[in-house]
Amino acid sequence: MVDDLEGSVRRLLDFCGLDFEPACLEFYKNERSVRTASSEQVRRPIFKEGLDQWRKFRALAGTPDRSARRSGG
Repeated sequence: MVDDLEGSVRRLLDFCGLDFEPACLEFYKNERSVRTASSEQVRRPIFKEGLDQWRKFRALAGTPDRSARRSGG
């Protein structure tokens, strides 16, 4: 998604049977209200700078449980 936003969006919309619209790539320009904890993030474009931020919390996360990975949870 981060490396190829347009390609990813087009594949997702195609899978859902929806047409591509250029506004899908500029979601952050939508002025509708957002009622989620990530409302500030919704107003920004996707960027690569945060991809490795999770690494500083790796020690706190521990080892993932294999059963959780298999069940998708």
